Amino acid sequence: MKNILYEIKNFRRLANLKEDVESPVKVVLIGDSLIAYLENDDYMSLPNLVDDDMTIDKLLNQLTNEEPMDDVDHVFVSIGVNDNFKNKKNIPFLIDLLNKTFPNANINIIKGIVDEDYFYGGEGKEDFKSLEEDSKLFYQTFTKNGANVLGSYDSIDYGLGFSDNKINNLKNEIDNALFQNVTDFEFGVEPKKEDLPFIQKDNVDISGEDVTDFDTIYEFLERFEEMWKSGNVYNLRSSGSFKPDIEQIQLALNFLSHSDDLEITGKFDRDTEEAIYDYQKSVDLPETGIADSETLEEMFFNLKIKGFDDEDLSMFLLKMGLISNVVSLLNGKVEIVGLGGETKQNAQIMIDYMNKKGITNPYTQVGILCVIGKESGFIPQNEIGHKNTDNSRLRKLFGNRVPSDDKELDELKLDDEKFFNQVYGGMFGNSKTEGYKYRGRGFNGLTFKGNYEKYGTCIGRELASNPEVVNNVAIAAEVAVSFFTKCKSADQLPEFTNEDEAINYFVDLNAGGTGTDETRGNAFNQLINFKIVS
Repeated sequence: MKNILYEIKNFRRLANLKEDVESPVKVVLIGDSLIAYLENDDYMSLPNLVDDDMTIDKLLNQLTNEEPMDDVDHVFVSIGVNDNFKNKKNIPFLIDLLNKTFPNANINIIKGIVDEDYFYGGEGKEDFKSLEEDSKLFYQTFTKNGANVLGSYDSIDYGLGFSDNKINNLKNEIDNALFQNVTDFEFGVEPKKEDLPFIQKDNVDISGEDVTDFDTIYEFLERFEEMWKSGNVYNLRSSGSFKPDIEQIQLALNFLSHSDDLEITGKFDRDTEEAIYDYQKSVDLPETGIADSETLEEMFFNLKIKGFDDEDLSMFLLKMGLISNVVSLLNGKVEIVGLGGETKQNAQIMIDYMNKKGITNPYTQVGILCVIGKESGFIPQNEIGHKNTDNSRLRKLFGNRVPSDDKELDELKLDDEKFFNQVYGGMFGNSKTEGYKYRGRGFNGLTFKGNYEKYGTCIGRELASNPEVVNNVAIAAEVAVSFFTKCKSADQLPEFTNEDEAINYFVDLNAGGTGTDETRGNAFNQLINFKIVS
């Protein structure tokens, strides 16, 4: 070990470091009982930070009483075994405090080694496997928080002991780590990236002004979507240049937690980290306290599903003391922004017809359009056959109207006419042989003779005698609007004030009850195709 430290001091001397060449490289080992196997006369002794029973919480308490040690070059921390590899929640706080206590040091975490004293006896392979998985996730959390983890071994080697092989390998890893963080050269030597202080160099700038102020909820959600798709990661080391991003994250956390306890500052502080940890826990994500792309994606879709709208956005912006540009868009119009070609033309025909019928509430229009988009993609079409549909799925859809015998069902679904006659025949105005004739058509899959007659009367057209006409784009639009309004006039429809409640309303109406999470999610995914402008 002395040879390693000598080589480092000699390297510093050759690199013309400002400090005195005889100044020793200062190395500190702290933590639990594993430290006793690694101690060396060349290391600094900090007995108040070494304890056989050391846990994360105990180490946090001890570090709060320490003054910053600017002269320490390397810190090696053995931790985890006494926490049963469970206390991941406080890992970010520990890393933060270690960096404050040893501001110029390279922080290394030593992977714990479980010996026979850890177990009570009688444990099986599954217990060992579970413990190793806990250990893996525990130390991954350190890595995600910017720390280097040493220990290229399993925490449990099933020999249940501090084997000489493990200790020797660990000492070699410490030797290698000691060459890190040798910086502050007076000549043009570029330090390696791993030697630099941790900053979010890989984060990309998100479009928009560096002010949390949005004209509409669409702008907020578009920017939030860009954040999670960018792969950016936000944590305690995120720089001030990402203030608008962090403000959006804080705002979203307040809405999703149904509180405004988290101050919207644009600074990723411990309160923000704790709020992210709690959110991750609530949605069964890995509890890291870091706003990574997986967490941001989950937040983005939850904002949509839980109805985050213009009023919510305006409320938060006003609390921040910003002048909100969020305005009522009830007199606005719907623009098509995510479709092209035939689908865009057909969607515009839908919008034009709704305007003609006096249905001008843009949220109503968007709600209907999103359901149509997920149903047919704005292409009128016949209901397709089910020859490739799994039998269990068919039984879920049609119940006892399909055979319980797989062989019979396989034969039946190969013939579309026979299949639709069986599942739709004798229902809602159909004779037993008219199921195929009045199968689903149009933008929204108009089905059954009774509905062809009802909505034909509603729009003033004869549909039952010529059902194929429902696939005409103009007629498909009339039928779809009539179906979703139930032939009511515009003033009889709900007064929607945001797109979320409108989509939820029309998803349930289309399902004839309560739509499934899948259909609801598919409808909300269509929102990116439309924008309300004043």
